[in-house]
Amino acid sequence: AAVYNLNSSDFHVSYNGTANAVFNLPAAISGVGNFKGRMYTIKNNTNFTITVNSAAPETINGSASITVPANQSAQLINTGLTGANSTWEVVSMGSSSTGDYIIVKPNASQSVSTGSDVTFGSVIASNNITYNAGVFNLKAGKTYVLRCQLHATDFSLAGGFFVYEWVDASNNSVLPSSTTGVVDAINNYPATTIGGQPEAYAIYRPTVDTSVKVRLGGAGTAQLNPGIGFMSITELEGGSGSGTTIINNNITASNGLNLSGTDVKLGGTLSQPTHIATAGNNLSIDGTGKVLIGTNTVPAGAANSKIVIDNGTTNGALQIKDGTEQLGYVLTSDANGLATWSSTVTTAFADNWSTYTGTLTNPFTSTTGANTQATGTSVVIPAKGWYFFRAGITIQSNCNDYAFYINGIGDIWRTYCNVSDIQMMSPRDQSRVLYFATPGTYPIIASKTNAVVPTGFNIGNPGFYVNFVKFQN
Repeated sequence: AAVYNLNSSDFHVSYNGTANAVFNLPAAISGVGNFKGRMYTIKNNTNFTITVNSAAPETINGSASITVPANQSAQLINTGLTGANSTWEVVSMGSSSTGDYIIVKPNASQSVSTGSDVTFGSVIASNNITYNAGVFNLKAGKTYVLRCQLHATDFSLAGGFFVYEWVDASNNSVLPSSTTGVVDAINNYPATTIGGQPEAYAIYRPTVDTSVKVRLGGAGTAQLNPGIGFMSITELEGGSGSGTTIINNNITASNGLNLSGTDVKLGGTLSQPTHIATAGNNLSIDGTGKVLIGTNTVPAGAANSKIVIDNGTTNGALQIKDGTEQLGYVLTSDANGLATWSSTVTTAFADNWSTYTGTLTNPFTSTTGANTQATGTSVVIPAKGWYFFRAGITIQSNCNDYAFYINGIGDIWRTYCNVSDIQMMSPRDQSRVLYFATPGTYPIIASKTNAVVPTGFNIGNPGFYVNFVKFQN
């Protein structure tokens, strides 16, 4: 396995290796120069695991090591304890999405006095936090750890010192959680001996976008050391600032989630408008339960329902828009249960009648009984639905049964033998109601039952006609 020893220059370490890895934490130092407050973010970008070892007998949350699984990340903070103590604590463990961070160090000496701002000029690493001349820009709703260590020389006073704190850059007010760091002159003033090394530390969650900086107060003047010191800001949550947050093993839940012990569950109250973009993925809800909207009680009669909408006594509980909706339309299903909006009744028959197409030919010339005889005519059905047909023709014949019909749909005209002598087939004018499941062109075909051939075909006035109109879906 690959082995890496974390050191004082590391803050954020990403692993992109091709095998399991071992990261060794540095041993704690007792007194000045220890790692108290140091945070390491370890990001595993691989399908392998990283084992993070503490320096024996030190521990990480009481254990000798932790494992960072594939494509996960861990953030650890040093407690400052030494020996067989929990020198390191896990701040967060989760997906490897990187939160905001920035680390800045000095690149030149800076002359300071009371009221000076720290303006380190060298950005070592950053992600989503902007910085300019000492000012950091933070986003609302995110939780950040802010750290600063300063080292000074050339104090102008034997008792010279400076305190420094994290402040709001807009008004120089100290952040509520900021601790105070101190640098002071050591005995051999005014020589170049480096002053003390406390730290200004804060955990800060702005409610609006906020700019912050480090500001000094104290006595005299001094030079900030150009080779030692840093300012760093690290986002604790590593995300948008909402949802579930894990900090020092404390778990909170919000915006539609609730917390039972350490178990985060669905079922909380939404605290903000919430949108889920499916991005081409299906969102499925299955099982024997129901989706209840407007109520948490299954109403009478809904035992087999999958979705229940209860809008009390207020109209308009359901709205479905697909571009086909119109005033007075109803939701109508096809054979697959696919619904569209459509009218139920054609309101003016007289204005909407259609007629057949083609030229009628005599289909009854055969000297035998015959079915599916072509007539040369057809009807064009514009849409699925129920249609009212009326048709008529005059046929003179000895005893026989004659019919005009649409195959698979039904008769549009039919007459039966009444007597054995030659007569006009009746009734001449007939009506039918037929249902068409799909639009299209449907041929009109004919049949007769025996060898009799009509003595007169289409001899009336008016002649053969077929008219039809849709009246319901």
